Amino acid sequence: MFLLLAVGISFFILENNRKIVFVDNVRLFDGFNMTKELKKRGEQEFNSRKKVLDSLYAALQQEGASEMQKEAITRDLIAKKQDFEAFNQQFATEESAKIWSRINGYTADFSKENNFDIILGSENKRSVLYAKETVDITNELITYINKKYEGNP
Repeated sequence: MFLLLAVGISFFILENNRKIVFVDNVRLFDGFNMTKELKKRGEQEFNSRKKVLDSLYAALQQEGASEMQKEAITRDLIAKKQDFEAFNQQFATEESAKIWSRINGYTADFSKENNFDIILGSENKRSVLYAKETVDITNELITYINKKYEGNP
């Protein structure tokens, strides 16, 4: 059954002269300049929030603070830590969605310009069991989306 399906797909592709290529999604995402910029911005915010937590930890460790002061610092620390964790989760989710949205738009343009019928995405080639090196267009697509992102045609 699998062989019949594979032969059928191969015939369809050859008969219709389809142009199918693939990209490594991880390399594409990591190589995109928008990803790098948002990661830097996220790291700055992360470090800023971490400094607040570190200062609260330090205040909690100081000798001479009353039990009431330590309880207040502990409550503040717990609240700030929850905010910190929520920020990290939300930032990663929202920024990844923004990045993939932009990548998808640029990929559609790239596909039209290069007459690709299908661009398959794969994570570290796990979904693609075999492909000629010539159909891996990850580097070309990274170059293209970075030029588009930077405003170059």
